[in-house]
Amino acid sequence: MENKGLSRVYKHICEYLDILLNFIYPRNIYCILCNEPITKDQEYSLCAYCREKIHFIDRCCEKCGKPLELLYLPNKCPDCMKINHYFTEGFSCVEYNEEMKKIIHRLKYQNQRYLSYHMAQIMKDQLQKQNIKDIDYIFPVPLYKDKERKRGFNQSYLLSKYLGKWMNIKVNQKCLLKIKDTLSQNQLSKEDRKNNLKDAFFVCQEKLVRNKTILLIDDVYTTGNTVDACCKEILKFNPKEIYVLTFATGKNV
Repeated sequence: MENKGLSRVYKHICEYLDILLNFIYPRNIYCILCNEPITKDQEYSLCAYCREKIHFIDRCCEKCGKPLELLYLPNKCPDCMKINHYFTEGFSCVEYNEEMKKIIHRLKYQNQRYLSYHMAQIMKDQLQKQNIKDIDYIFPVPLYKDKERKRGFNQSYLLSKYLGKWMNIKVNQKCLLKIKDTLSQNQLSKEDRKNNLKDAFFVCQEKLVRNKTILLIDDVYTTGNTVDACCKEILKFNPKEIYVLTFATGKNV
């Protein structure tokens, strides 16, 4: 009973913070990329000029969701033809270019949390296009506790929070934990990235996984090593399906 009371209090605090953020950073007043004034009807709080800079993913790899060129013949990207991923299927929303790199950097390292609202709007629209039935839980990809404390938040949880609210799906950030501090993946070689994440994640609530459909949320998909490490741990407890949704992903090169 006490835990439920604390959950309600936490939910109300989050709602008040959301209202406060909207007061400080009013939505759909300025473009989130160029900061020029926009009208209220501009989708995702983007001006027409900046929207053209964003490459929304249309044709993509049927496994991981990375974008495919129009004339590329297989339905799988080169990576997924060589690698067996641990998730059922992955989706992403936009190509990771310089504009998206700036947006994600501002969210994660400049504490501009309001951007997560608009990123989550794009993710919601992508999720609604997919034929995924009866998602039981959304799990944000966790951060190691010291890193989250230093940053002040987990960007994947912020995205998950809005998605869960809009899609009426329960969000759980306490089931999947990161229990090992690891090096930043972008500092490592392809082989070292796999070893870096070994035994880094832990599922502590088996009943939330067994025979459930899980949606795993992260901001960026690159090699897939991070979500694979999460999914490998989740699979120990026999989920029904594991889907992955990320905001941005790059092309295979």
